[in-house]
Amino acid sequence: MTKIKKVVFTKGENIFVVNKGKTSNKKITDGSKIVQTYTFSKSQWELANTQKGFGMKVFFALDKDNCLDCPFSMGNGNGGCYTHKFNQYVGFLSMLRSIPKEALTELNEQKYRDIMDMSHQSYVRFGTYGEPSLMPIELVESMSLLSKSWTGYTHQWSKDWANDFGKFFMASTHNQEEANAASEINFRSFIATKTGEENAVGCPASNEMGFISNCAKCGLCSGTEGKGKKDVKILEH
Repeated sequence: MTKIKKVVFTKGENIFVVNKGKTSNKKITDGSKIVQTYTFSKSQWELANTQKGFGMKVFFALDKDNCLDCPFSMGNGNGGCYTHKFNQYVGFLSMLRSIPKEALTELNEQKYRDIMDMSHQSYVRFGTYGEPSLMPIELVESMSLLSKSWTGYTHQWSKDWANDFGKFFMASTHNQEEANAASEINFRSFIATKTGEENAVGCPASNEMGFISNCAKCGLCSGTEGKGKKDVKILEH
């Protein structure tokens, strides 16, 4: 039986890709296959499949639907997201151009089963690109429970509609005040800090901690239902 490597589904104005494969990023894993989720806007898919030579800024500026009001989005923020790099951009275009129009259908029973098969005993990295809390919460829960470990982060933690995702994702915060506010609504925080003074454990996959682990092996950034109990911090880079 052929192993499914990619599942595509739509919801609202967004396209979701669940992909299983290897990554060269040693901070993420040791080279084994992992599951990663991506959230693209339909506008990004249309641009990638109908035009050429438009450039990174034009592509990432179409992220209002899939990144919402993230402070690092291009459409609504300052455009400082770590994914806004040439190599990632080229990879995103390649992924979107590999998706035929007939694949743009909503999540159904077969797609759900395929995603479950991919997630079983794998490390799941939610939100490799785009806002992961736009995925159905039932899907996120099932993927997490079947996985070997998982990580996920959201800048939407303060929104009422995103509250249930605190079970599986970390609140992306930037100081102790924000982390305290997230804690009050049952979110653990991943704090991108300028000073390192916040009350949190250091990210084991960070430069300042000597890269003593990787995300797949660590699994601390997995909300309140996962492995960690305390907030996690990393120096901004």
